[in-house]
Order: sequence, then C-alpha cells, then structure tokens
Amino acid sequence: MSTRNHPTNGPTLEFDPYDKQADVLSSDARFKVVAAGRRSGKTLMAAAETVRRAVSSGSDWAGYWVGAEHHHADTAFQLIDNALPGEIVDTRNKSPPRTIELVGGQTIEFHTSGGGALVSIGLDWVVCDEAGKDFPKTSWTQELRPALSDRNGEAMFISTPEGKDWFHDVYQRGTSDEYPEWGSWRWSTYENPHVDDSEIDSAKNTIPERIFRQEYLAEFVDESGGVFEQLDDRVFTADYELDEYDGEGPYAIGVDFARHHDYRVAIVLDSAGRIVDFSRDQGETWPQIQREVERLHDEYPGAVAVDGSRDNKIVADLEAAGVPVDPVQFSPSRKRDLIENTITAVENGEITSPEIPALRREMQLMEYDVTRGGNVRYDAPQGHHDDTVDALALAVDARTHASKTDVGSTASVREDTGNDPISKAVEQYRREHEQMKGGKW
Repeated sequence: MSTRNHPTNGPTLEFDPYDKQADVLSSDARFKVVAAGRRSGKTLMAAAETVRRAVSSGSDWAGYWVGAEHHHADTAFQLIDNALPGEIVDTRNKSPPRTIELVGGQTIEFHTSGGGALVSIGLDWVVCDEAGKDFPKTSWTQELRPALSDRNGEAMFISTPEGKDWFHDVYQRGTSDEYPEWGSWRWSTYENPHVDDSEIDSAKNTIPERIFRQEYLAEFVDESGGVFEQLDDRVFTADYELDEYDGEGPYAIGVDFARHHDYRVAIVLDSAGRIVDFSRDQGETWPQIQREVERLHDEYPGAVAVDGSRDNKIVADLEAAGVPVDPVQFSPSRKRDLIENTITAVENGEITSPEIPALRREMQLMEYDVTRGGNVRYDAPQGHHDDTVDALALAVDARTHASKTDVGSTASVREDTGNDPISKAVEQYRREHEQMKGGKW
C-alpha cells in the first residue's frame, strides 16, 4: 500500500508490509501489542493502519495517536499528513495537539502520554506509541481505554521493550488464551528486510549485550541489574584492602573533577585491572585537587586521564608539574564510548575491586535511554551522582596508554614507596646536583 501523494522534505509513508507486519494487520484481535526491535517498521505499520481506518470509516470516526514523548507524536503526524492527498484533507492543525480532519469528517489527533488530560470524546482507534518507554500506565487504563468503550474501539501498542513494566503485562495478555480480544507479536530488527543484517551486527559489536538484546532483539530484559550487572561476581571480588595493596605497574589513573555539588573522584587501576587506590572528596580548591593528582601519579606512575570538559587551568598546571595528563572531553558520544568500554571491561571480568560503597552505589544506579536519533545515552538518575563511574571509565580508558608506559612494577604488598620526607629531600638534591654539575648521581 503506497499512500504518499505529494512531495515533502519530511518523513514519507510508502508501505508494503513484510511478513511480520502482515501477520499483525491481518489479525482480528481488538487490542494488538507489538514488541519489536529498533528500525523494524513499527511506526510505519501503525501509521499505515491509521490511514487505512480513517479513509475507510464513517464521518464520525475519531482516532488518537499517543506518543510517549513529543517527537513520537510529531513523527507520526508528519508521516500521516504527508501520506494523505491534499484534496481529502479539510483542515490540519500543526500546533499541539496536532490534528488532521478529512473532508468526510474523520479526525486524527496526536498527543503525548504525559501531556495532561487526553480524552474528552469517544474513540474508534488508538495507537500507543513506544508504550514501553516512559508511557504512564494510567494514560491507558484511566483515559484511553475508557474512551474506546462506547464505540467498541480498537487499539495498537507499539514499542521496543524496556524492562518488564505494564507494556510487558499487556504483551503477556496477548499470548494467553484467557484474553481472546488481545493479540501479541514480537520480532527483532533482523526480521526487517529493509535493514542489512551487517548493520545490526555492527551495532552488536559496539554496544553492551544487554542493550543489544533489548533494543535490537526486542527482549524483555529484567532491568533490576541496571547498566552494570552481576557486580558481586564481576567486580567486587577482591580479597585485599586498598591501604594494603599496591598491585603492579604501569598504572592508569582516572580523575573526574567536581562540578557544583558533585564530587572529585580519583581511581587507580594497576596493569591487571585491579583498583588499588580510591579517593573522593567535595568542596576542594583547585590547588588541593592538583596536589591529590600529583600524589597519585608519584605513587602510581603511568597514564592519567582527567575530565577536560572545561578549560581548567589545573590541566595546564598538572602538565607543567610533569604529570602526563590526557584531558578527555565529555561530549555525549565520548561519554557513551567511555561507559560502554567500561561495561565491556566489567562483562569480560577485567576490573577487580574491594568493596567501595560509593562505586557500587553509582554502578547500580547508572541508567540509560535512547535518543531520538537512536543513540544510547548514559547518566545517573536525577538527584544522584555518576562521578565515581566517570572516574572509573577514565581509568579504563587510560589503561590503553598505561600499557605503553615503561615503569617498574611495585611489590604486591605495600612497602616504602619513596614518598617519605627523607626520600623526597634526597630526590630533590639529586635533581639540583645534576642541574649544577651537569653530571650524574
């Protein structure tokens, strides 16, 4: 079914359903639940079905498209508006709530699930777009479902899964004989013949397994583990204490500088990925932070990756003090790479740590969402911090540079490190002697 009839720069709707989509559209289920991977044609399918119903129904037909966010409703409006020939459209309102009214009297309105009261009329048709993504259950149970009752209306739920929420519950209804009005379908992005398998495989190699399973394979992954899973088995397995163990060099140091109410956090990894030093403080001055970084580098020579998101004078001061600093710009894409590299290191068992409550807490709380452009974004929930996770990610990133650093290993149990006042005085004397005499100690 091709419904595009006039040129536009926006999305277009040219629809020839593939097998999975055809199964949904040919079903006589009143409530259709579709859990499918990203770029699998969910929106296109639902838009085509909405157009079909609108143009083949009576003058009082009314349909709602309700998106989890504004851009879901906006995309659907553009698809459907572009698909309808201008001569059959009576009026269109492009300001929220967007509305299309056909010359025959049929209307389609476009709303967001969190946009206040949704329904004041009886409805024949509802699409719940991305019902598994921050789409309140009450929007369906208290507003949309009752609006279908007087007209015996129908509904389609489309979404990529996100945990086991109410969308998972209605999906389960469609798989049970106890709910004959419901039907459910689930398929991965691989089923879409218009997306190359190689493109999906490429995504699989660049994002964490859990996210791939959810976003591309459309699996209802239990979200209790968060972004970092099985921490007791994968990370917090060390039987040493931080003040008793030095590990082996070269070392990798990650430092996240404090912002406003955040914490300055520094984490040191040894050559085997063991956390051997951890410090976290708040309200420090730049000189205090600089002294802490210098201390860490003196004690654990190797690569130092720091948060370089702002033009901090401390970076130049550290370089002037002889600390080999790698300032990392925390752009959205760079942070995504840093966190995903850390997830991979955790999943591969490359990070070992004794119990560090702040680190455990932030790793457990770390969450992600998927942007409109399809990119994964990682952050702490509102009101929480991710400084410790960022410091760990910087340390993991610094390991690639540390492995090229030629420094000696230290003893596995803490001994004299040469940082006592006498050793420092001797070292200072050695440097001054060389400068004056041009000779060797």
